[in-house]
Amino acid sequence: MATTNTISSPTFRNRITNQLLAFLFLTVCFFGINGCSADKPSGSKKRIRLQVGEIKEISIPGRSGEDLQLVGTSDNQEVVDVSRPDLAPAVDTLKRTNGGPSVFQIKGITVGTANVVFSEKKATETGNGQIKRTYVVQVVSK
Repeated sequence: MATTNTISSPTFRNRITNQLLAFLFLTVCFFGINGCSADKPSGSKKRIRLQVGEIKEISIPGRSGEDLQLVGTSDNQEVVDVSRPDLAPAVDTLKRTNGGPSVFQIKGITVGTANVVFSEKKATETGNGQIKRTYVVQVVSK
């Protein structure tokens, strides 16, 4: 009686090889897609052109009901200043509502280009948070 070893048979090896190749292909595709999307900031990207000294107000919708902070930062603070307008305090300063959009002011300081990023994160978290919107701000002379 002749016994055949099923592990060393050509069909078994071909099936295992094909399964391993399919697994490797799916793994490479998965990490490739995630790697590409991780480098791109989420949110919309817009262009703004300002003159030196000009102030533009930007309104960004926020989520209500959560303890989130919306932060605006510039990668070149010599060219652009990002701040919130000074608002009068509410009558009841202990009551916190997140009903409306957050308003920021972008001011052109000197001629140049800067990226302004608005990101959202929980007050207890560290890091940059989730990017909501990005602006490429070009400041030109008057």
